[in-house]
Amino acid sequence: MADGEGLKVSDVDQSSISESSSTDEHQQIDYVKVNGANGYHEKDIQEDKNSSNSLGKIASYKELILFISTTIIIWLSEPLLSLVDTTIVGKFASNSKNIIQGVAPETIQLAALGPATMLCDNAFYLTYFLAMATTNQLATASAKNDEKLQVKTTSHALGVASILGLIISAVIFTSGGTLLQYILGSEGAMVNGLDLTKPVINFSWDYTKIRGILAPLTIMGMIAQSVSLATLDTRTPALAVLVASIVNVVGDIFLVAKVGMGLRGAAIATAAAGAASSLVLIRESKRKVDKWQKSDTKEKRPFVSLPDPKSFISLVKLAGPIFFVILGKLVCYSAMTLKASDFGMLSLTTHNIMLRVFFFFCTFGDSFSLAAQSFLPKVLYGNSEVSTTETNEIEEETRQAIVPKENTDVAKTLLKRIFTLASAMALTNSNLARQILKRGGSFFTNDSTILQLLGDPARVFYLMGSVLLHPLIMTMEGSILATRDLGFLVSAYFFTMGTMLSLLKFSTNSFTEVWRALFTFQAIRTITFGARVFQKTRSKKKTRITGNA
Repeated sequence: MADGEGLKVSDVDQSSISESSSTDEHQQIDYVKVNGANGYHEKDIQEDKNSSNSLGKIASYKELILFISTTIIIWLSEPLLSLVDTTIVGKFASNSKNIIQGVAPETIQLAALGPATMLCDNAFYLTYFLAMATTNQLATASAKNDEKLQVKTTSHALGVASILGLIISAVIFTSGGTLLQYILGSEGAMVNGLDLTKPVINFSWDYTKIRGILAPLTIMGMIAQSVSLATLDTRTPALAVLVASIVNVVGDIFLVAKVGMGLRGAAIATAAAGAASSLVLIRESKRKVDKWQKSDTKEKRPFVSLPDPKSFISLVKLAGPIFFVILGKLVCYSAMTLKASDFGMLSLTTHNIMLRVFFFFCTFGDSFSLAAQSFLPKVLYGNSEVSTTETNEIEEETRQAIVPKENTDVAKTLLKRIFTLASAMALTNSNLARQILKRGGSFFTNDSTILQLLGDPARVFYLMGSVLLHPLIMTMEGSILATRDLGFLVSAYFFTMGTMLSLLKFSTNSFTEVWRALFTFQAIRTITFGARVFQKTRSKKKTRITGNA
């Protein structure tokens, strides 16, 4: 931050640094923020190095494994629902009464499932920035035991979520057909010269409208899950996943395999599962809010409310960069499906199955990202005595400025532990992905042509490579988010997104090369994020407090 913007952070007393040793117990760090508009005053922050910063306080492998495995179970819900839909439709849609002469009904409906799930999942995923921002704010408030701010953040987030859900429902019902046509492309429904665009679009739109009805409840459920995770409650989200899985599997088997409703039955089952899961999470959030409000008898805030202008601006400052990052990922994955549709319906169907497999394994990487975001701030900023309100408003430069070298060293050790676990998971997942494509294709479809396309060695290699790199990428991205290095993250995604879109547009002439572009996207993120994390965590001879990152 520039000097003219009113921030001045004093340097650590160099003499005290030179005199420090392993027997030091405390280090005094002073910083001053004189911007009267923000209301900050001079503070003395006392760092207790002999306890909080000791290596013994770093999360153990056992703690990390427990946290990561729990969040994996929690986040398996969405890709599991998609995999169940893909499997049941591919295996049993032949029982459907909607038969198109000359083409197997399961092939048509499986092709329709791709654009439909892409539109629904991407619409919901696009709002995930609100959940991430909510987790960030609530985690800070929870650490400070600020129950009033916890109530305010939860109420505002649920209010914004309901509005976003209504917008998504309106877009799906008014423009869903046009969007699906764009996703499918001009060649995406061509089979042996037969144009099946109309039935594919009809099936897709039916699916999206059924799921779109419950969009407000779905997005509010995402926020409620963030409330649980921010307060270290993993039991409720795990229960929600269990409920969703049971409802979805039973619904799919009954409606698709028994009743013969085909893709429409799968949509009803998925929507019902999402609704049941959201209700479990929202009910628990309501219980938490009621408990927090007991300590404040003067002010009772509604469970769901819209933020005031000041709170909304604060939310936008945090959520805006996160939204761009999510949008960048969404654009890249969507561009893959758009390009795959240019090579015919069989290629699009194969791509849909491969993408479901990739997204399933992405869940494991996301858990490592959350682990980095949850554990790193404790060792980087855990000793700060700044109030909750100030912590939420402090710029990233100031956060970096008040991190002593000892905290950085501890963070490096913690990151190494997370990277070790991520590497083991990466090797396991990549081998599992290979086995699924080579030997498990019949789990998704009975079509021999699609099975042959799934087993192509080049496509298997690119999927394996993409799955292999993902846990490492997300660990590094999580550490970048933990330090709120949001400016770099936006710049990095601007570059990687541009590179992947250029590859898809100018250098992709076959279906296999679509997956080559994804592997390149993963490799670039690995190199870019790795360089940034190394730069931020490398050892320094001096610890100097400045106003710059």
